Amino acid sequence: MSDTPARTWNRIKLDYQDMPDRMQKQRHTGVGWLSSTTGAGLILVALAHPVLADRATVALVVGLIAITVAIAGTARQGSAQALPRPVGALAILWLVAMLASAATHDVWHPSALLPPVLAVALIWLGGRLAATGQQQPVITSIVIAAVIVAIHAGLQHFGLDPLSRLDDFPKRAVGPFLNPNHLGSLVACVLPLALSAYLILCDRDVQHPWTLRLGLGAAVVAIYSSLLLAGSRGAIWAALAGSLVVLACFARTLALRTRWPAWLPLVVLAMSLMGVTRLLQERAIMEGPAGKVSVGERLQALSNMTGEAAQTDLTVLHRRILWRAALQVFVQDPVLGAGPGSYQQAGAAILDGMPEDPIVVLLQRLHRLEVPRFAHNEWLHSLAETGIAGTLPWSLLVMFWALTGLLGAWRESTTIQRGALGACAAVLVHGLVSYPLYLPATAGIFWILLGISMYCGRRPTRITI
Repeated sequence: MSDTPARTWNRIKLDYQDMPDRMQKQRHTGVGWLSSTTGAGLILVALAHPVLADRATVALVVGLIAITVAIAGTARQGSAQALPRPVGALAILWLVAMLASAATHDVWHPSALLPPVLAVALIWLGGRLAATGQQQPVITSIVIAAVIVAIHAGLQHFGLDPLSRLDDFPKRAVGPFLNPNHLGSLVACVLPLALSAYLILCDRDVQHPWTLRLGLGAAVVAIYSSLLLAGSRGAIWAALAGSLVVLACFARTLALRTRWPAWLPLVVLAMSLMGVTRLLQERAIMEGPAGKVSVGERLQALSNMTGEAAQTDLTVLHRRILWRAALQVFVQDPVLGAGPGSYQQAGAAILDGMPEDPIVVLLQRLHRLEVPRFAHNEWLHSLAETGIAGTLPWSLLVMFWALTGLLGAWRESTTIQRGALGACAAVLVHGLVSYPLYLPATAGIFWILLGISMYCGRRPTRITI
């Protein structure tokens, strides 16, 4: 029997009333796919063992998948502006400058254009995650990945690694990476995230289950332990800087709430970290010119980056030579640089013209005068390859992030916002002496967190520990 006009109208009215609920369910489903894809992708990139897969290839594939899911969700649900307009303008200028530098040089590497392109896309992805309120699963995935990496590094240190190794550091803990500095870079980035999560235990108004307290504390201790085993001094300084940012933002939040934290979790964590340091300080983690170097000796050498000790530290001397070479390459073409991916060749040519330099002579005699792909300083490396045109946009982007992020944290901050600020700060500090923005795992986390923290920094939220 055919419907009467009244029945038809009632059905249309019910469908119309149910439409917002269906749209909301579709939106949550799309957002869930985005957070799940991004979180799983970051775990895969962090755990990609060189015996099983190429990390850069894995990063490219999962990055494209996550960005595709985000674009599809944006097209289906509509897009509210996730990031401030200056971010988009600076990102476009950055990409245009990279293309201009490549177009004006015959010697450059097409693969060198991938990092900035993916960086811009990942910043947008981070903003999209924050705008849809689904950054929490991604943050959790990052911390889980770092804990697994830390466990792997511990197994390596004690000779229990079940997987074969392809790295050139058989007596050092590298985790699933090819270099201990890559391990240090990742855990230095994630330690502030884990610390920020642990600080929720200091809220006097909430009784957290013992499993959560144990899990968060174990995560911080495991990541910190792998940082010590990696033995990267730059990474240790970076982790310290990022952790101080987290603690400063946390203290500001407490001041706004005019209350004291629960001190017991802080005391327990401090004692645990000191205990781990004491247990590991006699463990040998690397070979130096004078023999085995322990964790304690490596910590004592943290100050060797400046002062008289730096004059005899071969690692510091090597870094300084690389920085001088980068500056010389930049001076030759200060506007557009030598071309994307050309630092190694251009830097080697510069050092060939410095045969009488005493540091060059010393490093040559000790077979330490290697010119790697990167200048071990993100800004000098960028200036050498892309000049002022390619360095200024992303530097302004970072400055804009710092301004919006810190102002937002000064007004009010959340656990995720504090952790993202600390993690990004750690990467930037490490970038003064290394190349974290060219490491797929660290760079992917950094750019996504940059987008998340820029979005959180511009939006007022309820003050919460």
